[in-house]
Amino acid sequence: MSTQEANRKTASPWLGNPWVQLVAGLFGMMMISSCQYAWTLFVPPLTETFKWSLPVVQLAFTLFICVMTYAAPLTGYLLDKFGTRLFFSLAALCIGIGWSALGLVKSIAGLYFFYSLAGIGASFIYTGGIATALKWFPQRRGLASGVMAAGFGSGAAPLIPLIGYLLSNYGYTTAFMYTGIGFGLVLLVVAQILRFPTSAQTEAGGTASIAAGEAKSFSPLEMLKKPQFYLLYLTFVGMASGYLLVTAQIKPFAKEYGLASNIVILAITINSIANGMGRVVWGAISDKLGRERSMFIDFLICAAAVALLPVLGSNPIMFMVLTFIAMFTFGPIFAFFPPITADRFGTKYLATNYGVLYSAKGVGGIVGGLLSSFIILSFGWGFTFYGAAALAVYSAVSALVLMRTPKPVLKPTPVLVRTVER
Repeated sequence: MSTQEANRKTASPWLGNPWVQLVAGLFGMMMISSCQYAWTLFVPPLTETFKWSLPVVQLAFTLFICVMTYAAPLTGYLLDKFGTRLFFSLAALCIGIGWSALGLVKSIAGLYFFYSLAGIGASFIYTGGIATALKWFPQRRGLASGVMAAGFGSGAAPLIPLIGYLLSNYGYTTAFMYTGIGFGLVLLVVAQILRFPTSAQTEAGGTASIAAGEAKSFSPLEMLKKPQFYLLYLTFVGMASGYLLVTAQIKPFAKEYGLASNIVILAITINSIANGMGRVVWGAISDKLGRERSMFIDFLICAAAVALLPVLGSNPIMFMVLTFIAMFTFGPIFAFFPPITADRFGTKYLATNYGVLYSAKGVGGIVGGLLSSFIILSFGWGFTFYGAAALAVYSAVSALVLMRTPKPVLKPTPVLVRTVER
């Protein structure tokens, strides 16, 4: 019996309730949400205070995304192998210390280091939280992953006005420190609750009746040998690039187009709600309509909204409407890809397998964070947003290709038979 299995068997019965686990995971996602979605509020004060250029500051955002995503295979493996409590607690410390320290740094190296430290913690919480939801709710994977992803997508919404207030009245140092301490404390509580189900809990919850095609799970190495994985990966990259472009650059875009600060704060708050709501809605739709078909429709709507932003975005009403639609359709990528990973590659190694696929977000962070800053400076906002729309169209077409691609099949392990000479 593994250490993790032993810990689970001694847990209080109420911890075996799937809804308790879902709520705990939701709170965990809400705490790490602001590390990504509130970042855009801190960009102007950081550039103004230290006279750093936009690409230099946004490299910190790119590093956060890269660390959070590229660490996911390792964090998923550690959670699968050694259990949840220790590593979720470690994640709470990384996030609490990393985010709080951003208010005290005086150098760009310090900014990069502590934001990356928060990214390591966010990787544990995100990867483990998604895997927890899918393991406890295998028959409603789209909805469960949508709820968890919504916690990450919309969790910043109630905190955006608070952070905006702290920034306006007390400065970015206080805003970083107060919120960082709060994130860390809540996550320490979540770490004592959140865990994967045991085999007995899975059977007792009626979740053992999975599809026959999922009876066997692919290990990470087996998954990497399948062409379906790479098609999924590139589809993820296409959407994540535009998503992170909008997330990181929306305030600088609004400032360039002459929109008032209060309009931007309102839009970012509403967009956080749209981001999370889209994950739940499209996750539930994908359970009924199918993952790939839902992805195709969602991605095309997203492409249209992004392409119209540089055309109509100078109007405050259209800015809010288009960014709402964009986030409502960008956010569901984090409700689509976890369950499609489980659908095609099984659940035994889910935390690790989705961690590998989730690293596509890191590529998107490079394109949407750092590279987009240089493209904006060189070619302007219109060219950049049209490029993001084109990537969304590419991902929509890829979803159709994926729909027509059969699920991968595990080859049986060859049995060696010894012949006996007579």
